[in-house]
Amino acid sequence: MAEDRSELSESMLGKISSGDAFAKLAGTNLLELQPGFARAELKVTENTVNVHDMAHGGAIFTLADLACEAAANSYGKTAIAVQTNIHFLAAGRCGDLLTATAKMTSRIESFGVIGFEITNQEGRLLSTGQQTVIFE
Repeated sequence: MAEDRSELSESMLGKISSGDAFAKLAGTNLLELQPGFARAELKVTENTVNVHDMAHGGAIFTLADLACEAAANSYGKTAIAVQTNIHFLAAGRCGDLLTATAKMTSRIESFGVIGFEITNQEGRLLSTGQQTVIFE
């Protein structure tokens, strides 16, 4: 059974890594996937900063959404986000490597709740939030 979960995670990792065109365009990378858990990263570049040379909120949100998408879909059922809240706590800067971790904290019938955090390469917490998904 554990081997089946591992194979499913590897299959889903490949599917999400190659199939999420917007996340790829934004420069995100899915690094790790386990049932109910995912880790992804984004290197902040001149293409992902805002007018203040800080990591753009849209880029940070995209990174969080990719990690949540992966964690939710890691069970082999299609999961669709219906609500996300995000708190921007500190700024990322050009050159920073941002890491998002997402973990399914609750899964009841056709709904799931995922908590996520985004940190920089020094481990500083930049963003935190929660996403609600429905399973089809």
